[in-house]
Amino acid sequence: MLDESITVRLCTVEDLPALHAREAHPSARLAQKHFDRQTGGDYFYAIALREDEPVGTSVLDCRADNSLRPELKNLWVYPEFRRHGAARALTTFLEKRAGELGFVEVFLKVDPENEAAIPMYIGLDYSPTGDHALTAYEWVDETGQVNATEQRDAIYRKSLLAR
Repeated sequence: MLDESITVRLCTVEDLPALHAREAHPSARLAQKHFDRQTGGDYFYAIALREDEPVGTSVLDCRADNSLRPELKNLWVYPEFRRHGAARALTTFLEKRAGELGFVEVFLKVDPENEAAIPMYIGLDYSPTGDHALTAYEWVDETGQVNATEQRDAIYRKSLLAR
């Protein structure tokens, strides 16, 4: 079901309180970290909204030190807004930005065990490359402590030329 009232734009400082309020662990300040990276001009933090309510976020990482460039990452739609087109709206917005920057493809990494995400990405026209990457992640536990882990992710790509 596509919700026509979902809009996407780059995150602004005014969005941060609402995003922070939805974070599982407020001490993580993940929205703030993404927003701060955006100031470099090669990292784009997008927010999907229904009216003025955030429904999800995602990132396009075009930084030169990123081995997959550009990389779609941190796609997150709040559970109550899933299956309404927010993921498609976010990816379309960020893919358009990638094309405007001269990129002809977009990459993403996903846990091969993520049975919900893989069909979604395939439905968004991403294809597995057959390659994998070891990805370092930080996560915050129930006490608010930041932890680090590594995970072997599958790499997917989408051509921006086949539109």
